[in-house]
Amino acid sequence: RPNIMMFEDWDWNPARRQLQACARQARLREQAFRPVVVELGAGTAIGTVRHFAAGMCRDFRDQGARLIRINPREPDVADALDVGLPMGALATLRALEAAW
Repeated sequence: RPNIMMFEDWDWNPARRQLQACARQARLREQAFRPVVVELGAGTAIGTVRHFAAGMCRDFRDQGARLIRINPREPDVADALDVGLPMGALATLRALEAAW
């Protein structure tokens, strides 16, 4: 079965996910320099993506990690060095591409 946890998934085995998370953290520690997490459209109703993005930034703050949160209704960020953009994802990405 895929390693995807769904609602009320009583058969979820977190061991594989933990191994993958540890491997990802180690790889990023070795290779990432000032990582930026770009979060597109993740709201607060189901906070999985928001928790992941905030956790990545928190874990790598010592390496200069920053968060760019793009969400038309919930763009708030906790850290003053992060950026919250109250726009839709497609419009924002197109504007960034045009500015590049």
